[in-house]
Amino acid sequence: MTTTPIPTGPAGAAGPSKLLIALIAVGGVLLLAVVAIAFLLIGQNSGGNGSINAGDQTPVPVASDSATPVAEPTDTATDGSGADGDGSTDGGQTPVDNSLRFTTFNANLQVACDPTGQAEEKAQPQISWSAANATKVYWTPSNQDATADNGYQVAATGNQDTMSDSKGPGERYEFPCNHRQTFDTTVTIYGSNGQKVSKHVTFTDINWNTGGSDDEE
Repeated sequence: MTTTPIPTGPAGAAGPSKLLIALIAVGGVLLLAVVAIAFLLIGQNSGGNGSINAGDQTPVPVASDSATPVAEPTDTATDGSGADGDGSTDGGQTPVDNSLRFTTFNANLQVACDPTGQAEEKAQPQISWSAANATKVYWTPSNQDATADNGYQVAATGNQDTMSDSKGPGERYEFPCNHRQTFDTTVTIYGSNGQKVSKHVTFTDINWNTGGSDDEE
């Protein structure tokens, strides 16, 4: 009688070894997949936390270099009612000048006397003036201040004809031709407070010593 031997040892363990290898292979694939997924997630988290995505950010407005000009305040503030910045009101009028003064004064310092002395009238100096805030005005044929004692009273505005009238009927303001080379005249204005202002001129005969009788007084 022949008997079949039962396999033992390495030959009986061949089936389980192949299964184990297959399981290990499948596990390795799964492990690699898990590792790959883990790296993918880590990479996404790093990109969201460590960098700024320009597409996800709202642009911040940048200020322009040019700004709208702001009107500067004037030195004097007004509210349209005529009041100055300090609250006072002058109605926009220029302050009145109450000082004593000549507003005009003109004179031609040359006269032309007739060197022969035969002229019907002597040369008359040309002079005119006007004064402001004067209560009295005098003129005198000298280089001193004119007063009521040494001169003649005239109006606050006048000229050589006014001066002739101030001397009285038949009198005339004129240059002493053929007797003097020069002739002084002073106009003095007086204010209400006693203040005075004078203007003095010296006239010269341009024909002095050119003929006739030129005797110095």
